[in-house]
Amino acid sequence: MAIIERRFFSDIVKLSEEKAILILHGARQTGKSTTLRWWLDREKAKSRDILFMDLEDPAALSVCESGVAEFLRYAKASGHDTACLSVALDEVQYLSDPSKFLKLLFDGYGDSIRIAASGSSSFAIKSKFKESLVGRTIPIEVFSLDFSEHCRFIGEERDFSIEWPQVLEAATFPIFRDFAETGAYPGLAATTDRSVKARRIRQIIQTYIQSDVRELGKVRYPDRFEALLKMLADQAGSLVNVVELAASLRMARATVEEYLFLLEQTYVVRRLRPFAGSVRTELTKMPKLYFEDNGVLAMERHFEFGPLDGFLLENAVFGELRKRFGIERLRFWRTTTGNEVDFILDEGAVAIEVKMHPRKSDCANLLRFRQHYGTKKLVLCGMEPPPSLPERVEFVYPWHLADFLE
Repeated sequence: MAIIERRFFSDIVKLSEEKAILILHGARQTGKSTTLRWWLDREKAKSRDILFMDLEDPAALSVCESGVAEFLRYAKASGHDTACLSVALDEVQYLSDPSKFLKLLFDGYGDSIRIAASGSSSFAIKSKFKESLVGRTIPIEVFSLDFSEHCRFIGEERDFSIEWPQVLEAATFPIFRDFAETGAYPGLAATTDRSVKARRIRQIIQTYIQSDVRELGKVRYPDRFEALLKMLADQAGSLVNVVELAASLRMARATVEEYLFLLEQTYVVRRLRPFAGSVRTELTKMPKLYFEDNGVLAMERHFEFGPLDGFLLENAVFGELRKRFGIERLRFWRTTTGNEVDFILDEGAVAIEVKMHPRKSDCANLLRFRQHYGTKKLVLCGMEPPPSLPERVEFVYPWHLADFLE
């Protein structure tokens, strides 16, 4: 089966020219293994020998655990040319000491062997990787699909960077609605049966709880961890008050912080920092929280998919912006009096308000933000255009937003 190219594949092409180990990390089922196989296909096209090893396989894990010398013996005995070999190590966090293995392989044979590896989460990798690999690795985050990729996966590819006739906007509406309601896992993009998709996402969540949380995270209270996850789903898009969460769950504040860190490092949720006029002010304000995937958010909220609402739409827009521009370029704005703008891009260069059914009055806080910071680009994003807009405020459908802002 042909591999459908992702947006970040072009980054891998550029980074592959550097002498370093490519490290892919991201949530479960986001396409890391597929990406490794795509990378190997490219390496093979360069007349290099290729080797894929899944370290969830006990036999493959045993070979690598035995050391670099045993790995090389295995490769040669399997008919591979170690003088011109590209090797992909999937789920490298299963090694007891991945840093040592990768360092010895890279330092000893980096001129002839190219290495790419994946891990199920940045937490799993960071908890086992040591400083000995500093300067030897290039990290690459693998997210679930953005909407343009989703359209490609279901055979509805579009050019989102140009102006469309209204008939195409209308045809895209139900595709985006389904995307925002059910999530962005690559392996489920073409699944039309919602009950099948819901069951599969619930399985992914349970595997995550059992593997990443209980085994890798060493969580002491898995039942409270699950309760925290559901509580966060009810508060998606809202301010995160750790003190209130700790009181509600009867947990220490430090434990809640620890669990939030684990949820972020395993790509389940992400905290968004506030924009402010000074760093001191910014650091004393609470962040907002979003889920990395709308399907997981839906399952944690209601255990099933529901109709698109304002919470799901805002979370979906967060995902589009976060995947395209990165979390460091993204903020939100909120004053002590309650004025708020959903998303701020590039330190105030762009202000974005998200509404299901936007109206002219929804632009009030955008205009207040411009008055404070002189922002030139104000965007009202929603599922239908309002009858009228204030001067210099632009309406953009969510499926066009990322391309519009580039």
